[in-house]
Amino acid sequence: MKLLLFALSLFLILSCSNPFDTSIDVKYEIAGSAERVNITYENGDGGISQLGNVALPWSHTFSAEPNEYVYLYAQSMSESGSITVTIYSNGDVFKRATSEGEYVIASVSGNLDE
Repeated sequence: MKLLLFALSLFLILSCSNPFDTSIDVKYEIAGSAERVNITYENGDGGISQLGNVALPWSHTFSAEPNEYVYLYAQSMSESGSITVTIYSNGDVFKRATSEGEYVIASVSGNLDE
């Protein structure tokens, strides 16, 4: 009986999410009518990543810690169109910006809330 209770307790503990895990699910997203963009973003590993000539839509996901700095920048490579850059924090919009026109730039940044 004690073994059964121990096994059940262990199962319940391991199946629950870690109450000490404060990580935030981050999603970067770029959409719009511009055909191609150049992208610069804080990559979640403490560095900056750059991508060139990227077709839309584009997205990238990673885990971050509370108060971590996030950054997303996109420049259109088109003579017309729009781009919208969005950062999501645990599924909710954290920051969003839209630009429209010739070779426009849109960027968002900030420190994540807990």
